[in-house]
Amino acid sequence: MDIKLMVAALIAVVTAVGYPKAPKSEAASSQPVESSAVAKMESRAKDPKRGPGPFGDYWWANRFLSRHQAIEKVKGGSVDVVLLGDSIMHFWEWKHPKSWAKFTANRTALNLGYGGDRTQNVIWRVEHGELDGYEAKCVVLMIGTNNNSSDTTDPANVAAAVEKIVGMIRERQPKAKIVLHPIFPRGVSAQSALHANARVRNDKTNALLKAFAERDGKIVWVDFNDKLVDETGWVPRTLMADEIHPTDAGYDIWMAALAPILGK
Repeated sequence: MDIKLMVAALIAVVTAVGYPKAPKSEAASSQPVESSAVAKMESRAKDPKRGPGPFGDYWWANRFLSRHQAIEKVKGGSVDVVLLGDSIMHFWEWKHPKSWAKFTANRTALNLGYGGDRTQNVIWRVEHGELDGYEAKCVVLMIGTNNNSSDTTDPANVAAAVEKIVGMIRERQPKAKIVLHPIFPRGVSAQSALHANARVRNDKTNALLKAFAERDGKIVWVDFNDKLVDETGWVPRTLMADEIHPTDAGYDIWMAALAPILGK
């Protein structure tokens, strides 16, 4: 399918089922990209053997469609917890099904994590219906590590974008408890080529987010980053084998941190 037709079809699906039309985003020149609304419909899998389907190998579009289908199943009802973020959330359900089954055993959950997403992608998704049509009891938000993977990213812009997303959650889910996590630590040492510099930017973003949560007064700030690092201050591979995504043991720590807040 032509990518332009695919995008049009996806947006038509969203609007046809009664979601409000997305508000017009501010011009890109008037705000940092981190706070803009950006889709990734043109993202394609590197694997040429990607399975067939209505959108072929367009993985982000497939994920968006699958989340729309999941939302349709709960539309008009309630969901105990919504996870809004990137691959750190996405992989919990996808790559760690036993751990995910434990987490969801006594509660309903909607996983709105997308691999590779940045703040601007979450903003687009929220504008296009992912928090509409149902009532969330709790929305858990963590986003920004992919923004900070770029050496040119300003942590202040990432923190401002997260603040914007919190406002969007409140507008669409006014009854929901909002749990905000600092971005998880990453990298096994200061020599981790792909992670060490990003970790510094994450730490700067987290300091700004903590100050925001304290000013806000209503956000539930849940910081257990100290449990994801060892005595060196870096992540052990037992908790993050690839230096960024939790293992089953890492997800168990996350589960325990959320349990008092979510109940059940």
